[in-house]
Parts: sequence; C-alpha cells; structure tokens
Amino acid sequence: MTDSSFYLVFGLTADPPHKGHEQVIVNSHVFMQHAGLKVKQFDLIPTFNPNLIAGKHQPTADFEQRMTMCQLIADDLNKIHGFNVQVNDIERFLALATHKKSYSYETLKAINHPNKLFVLSADHFAGRWPKFRKWHEWQNLVKENGLLIHQRPRNKINQSFINQLKATNPNIFVAKGYPVVDVSSTLIRNALKRKDDISKSLLSPSIASFGNIYAADS
Repeated sequence: MTDSSFYLVFGLTADPPHKGHEQVIVNSHVFMQHAGLKVKQFDLIPTFNPNLIAGKHQPTADFEQRMTMCQLIADDLNKIHGFNVQVNDIERFLALATHKKSYSYETLKAINHPNKLFVLSADHFAGRWPKFRKWHEWQNLVKENGLLIHQRPRNKINQSFINQLKATNPNIFVAKGYPVVDVSSTLIRNALKRKDDISKSLLSPSIASFGNIYAADS
C-alpha cells in the first residue's frame, strides 16, 4: 500500500516572512487534506547563502534574525491551526560544511525525511520555457522528491511541462483556487524602510516588530 503521508519542505529567504508565506503554509495543509493526504511535518527552510537571480539582493536581515522570524510564524500557525511546522537550519549546516552556495537539490538530499514534497510557486512553472528547467539538477530533484506547486496571480502554469514532470514522478501536485495574499518581501522591506504602517493583512505583528532592521537599511 502506498504511504499517503508526506513531509513538506518550503524554502524561503524570509526577508521578512509575510502573510503570503503563511497563506502558502495554510493552503498546503488544506490541499493535502482535500487530496486525502497527510502532512507529517512542514519544514520551513530559510536560505543561508542563496543563489541570487536577476534583480535580487543579499538578505538585509541576517540568518539568525530570519530564523527567529520563521520560528514566530511557525509557533503562531501551530497554535492556531494545530499544524506541525518546524524551522530547519539545514542550509547553514551545508554552507559551513561545503563553503558553497545553497542549491535546492542538495538541501533536499540532505534532509532525512521520507516522502518529501517540495513546496514551490507557480512562477517557476509558467510560460513556454519554465524557469524550473534552469534549476541545478532539476531532473534529479523531481525524480527524488515530489512537488506541491501553488498557483499565483499572473502566472499561468505550463500544463504540458507539469505532465512531463508527472511522467517522472506521480507525486506532482498543483494547488489551484486557494486564497492568495499578493505581496512580496521586497514590497514589505520598502514600506518598512519608509516607516509606513504595514497592514496586519500583509505582515504579522510579531514580524512587524523587526521593522527597525529594515528602517536602518539604506
């Protein structure tokens, strides 16, 4: 009998983590329940030394600050929803051991969980030439791990590509029709720099208390 229990893994820069990230965690649990699948654990993985794509910058908050913010979110969601969200510092361990930048494939390989589902946004799977095809070891990543892809506004998923991935690994899931908080960490950081009031619909009060980190950034 096939095991219907999964460990979900969500990598994020968390600079800062916001309500959009929290909604992805909630949506992941709701989707899995609707699909008749069990979430054994949900791991939040803050990046330690990220491979930056065009237009991205090194995080403003340091790793310990971003770990702390992720833990605050995990504690809130666990208390409110009864989830088992854990914060995993595996990328720090790998970076210090290898002195290399973070790659999702290597991170997933180092996480000693069976039946892993890697939680991702639809923008990596949109368009004629999905960005996911440029990821390090993406074919092996899909062979060795399932995916839980979340729909986002303005990102039309390439269904043909999804079908190709499913031919390699049947545990490729797309979560559609769930609530989305359309916000980015960049938008939040810019607002905090200006010392604007941040709506509670975009940022948890416990995370907003870290605003001085960003207000001091120039």
